[in-house]
Amino acid sequence: MSDADLRYLMDRQAILDCIHRYCLGVDRHDTDMIMSAFHPDAIDEHGPFTGGPAALAEWANRFHGEQFVAHTHNITSHGCEIDGDVAHAQSYCLYGLRRKDGGGVALGCARYVDRLEKRQGQWRIALRRTFIEWRGDMPEHMPAGYPQGRQDRGDAAYQRPLQRTGQTS
Repeated sequence: MSDADLRYLMDRQAILDCIHRYCLGVDRHDTDMIMSAFHPDAIDEHGPFTGGPAALAEWANRFHGEQFVAHTHNITSHGCEIDGDVAHAQSYCLYGLRRKDGGGVALGCARYVDRLEKRQGQWRIALRRTFIEWRGDMPEHMPAGYPQGRQDRGDAAYQRPLQRTGQTS
């Protein structure tokens, strides 16, 4: 494998990690993690919202916090073209939003179309456009016996090392 091939693979992984970091930050309402996916001067065009990373994090956390008790954003198909320190990526996101009012779950598919730039060795989003491809609703059904995640740093994902809960069956 050549140095160029290795650099390409490392850049691709760093770009995908950046896109995943955004989704993880949104689902945990982690402002710092959301903002870490963007360059400080980035713009996100997200339906009714257009603005920079700090305003995006505030808007997304408020929107999700007011309406939903839990949500997940899952990257599926991902394509990326890299040209030096600029990349263009398209990532499909399947999402589920569990309503606070007990009105069921909204399921949908979004597509993130991103221009990423590598600055000072870091790949981050410089411009994002979000497209909603479809959305539908289904009734809520929560299986018994599973713990609920938290939308803050108290979530198990932040626990180091991860500890058992002490429950056995």
